[in-house]
Amino acid sequence: MSLFDARFYDFNVHLVPDSQDSLAMFASEAKKYGYSGIAILNSKTGNPGNIPENFSVHSAVEVSCKPSKIRDEIKRYRGSAEILVARGGDEEFNRAAVETAGLDILLQPAKFNHVLAKAAYDNSIAIGFNLGSLIRLRGEARIRELRTMRANLKYARKYGLAMLLTGAPSSRYDIRSPREMAALASLFGMTGEEAVGAMSAAPLDILRRKSPDYIQEGIEII
Repeated sequence: MSLFDARFYDFNVHLVPDSQDSLAMFASEAKKYGYSGIAILNSKTGNPGNIPENFSVHSAVEVSCKPSKIRDEIKRYRGSAEILVARGGDEEFNRAAVETAGLDILLQPAKFNHVLAKAAYDNSIAIGFNLGSLIRLRGEARIRELRTMRANLKYARKYGLAMLLTGAPSSRYDIRSPREMAALASLFGMTGEEAVGAMSAAPLDILRRKSPDYIQEGIEII
C-alpha cells in the first residue's frame, strides 16, 4: 500500500471574500488534488451545499489577541466543534497559548523552546508548519522560515508533539497535492512518514476530539 493512500486534510484555508472561488469550487479542486477535507479559517461554513461526496468542510477560528487575554479567548471556544488555531507570536504569547487546554494548533511559532514544547504536549496541542510561507517567500525571509521549521521539528520529535502541515491556500490556485507538500516538508528535514501523518493522522485526531462523543482520552460515549 502506498504511503499516500490516506485521507488528507488542510486545516488552515483562507478563502478571500468576494473572490471568484466559491467554497464548492475550492472543495471540488481540493478533492481532485487528493484531499478528504478542509477547515475554513474565520468563516462560518453553515450549510455549504454542492460539496463533493466524501469531502468534509470544517470551521476553524484563529484566536488572536494580547497574551494577557489569550487564555480567556481559548476558554471561550472550549467545547465547541470549531478548530482553534493560534498563529505563533512572541514567547509570551506562545507560552500563554500552549499552557491553555483547548487550543488545537499553534501555527509556525518562531519563539519556541523545551518548556513550551512540554506544555504543548501536556495539553495535546499540535505544532503547525506553514508551507505556504516557503512557496511565497524568497531570499533571507525564506531561509529564516526554514530555520524556524527545522528548530520546531526538533522539539516536536523530542517531545512527541503532533505535527500538522498546511499550505495556507486562499484560492484553488494555491492548492498543492499531498505529495508536493511532503516534498516541501523534506526541505527542513521532515520524513515522508511524518509529512503524511501531519496531513492525515494529526488532523483526524483533532476531528476525533471535536466529536460530541469525545469526553477525554480513554472515555467515550457508546
